[in-house]
Amino acid sequence: MKLYRTELDSGLDNKKILVESSTIGIKNVIGRIKCIISCDKTSTGYRIYGNVLCNNKFSCDRCLIEIEKNIKTSLNTLLTNNKDIVKDKDTDVIMFTKSDDFIDLSSILHDIIELEKPIKSLCSDDCKGICPSCGLDLNRSNCNCKDNSSINDLNKLKDLIK
Repeated sequence: MKLYRTELDSGLDNKKILVESSTIGIKNVIGRIKCIISCDKTSTGYRIYGNVLCNNKFSCDRCLIEIEKNIKTSLNTLLTNNKDIVKDKDTDVIMFTKSDDFIDLSSILHDIIELEKPIKSLCSDDCKGICPSCGLDLNRSNCNCKDNSSINDLNKLKDLIK
């Protein structure tokens, strides 16, 4: 996603930008990534801020069904040619010299979306998962497996502790 200096100079106010997920390297996005971006001119450059929204497909980590989750995150980046500010590790700062005609925010969009993805994806907090014996989805029905303990090979490790 490129923003040109002329756009930044004129100022952006809640500009809606739709981005194809393939252009920034994000997988499993349903539709496009929606960005609502604003820009303010500062004494050291430009401040770009706004919201980023997308709908992603995930597989539940317990029962493996496909689920959709909305991701909403914020963008807050400073563009500057001040080298002292660029060295500050507490803020998202990008070097933007006076000779640059545009800034490509694709890598920043990629990173903030990836950081918002859940570490563990669950269809619900009380998901029962699948039966380790027959593979039946325990959320939909109960399986008729009689003994699941024979499958658990970790029980043999308990004997080593004794």
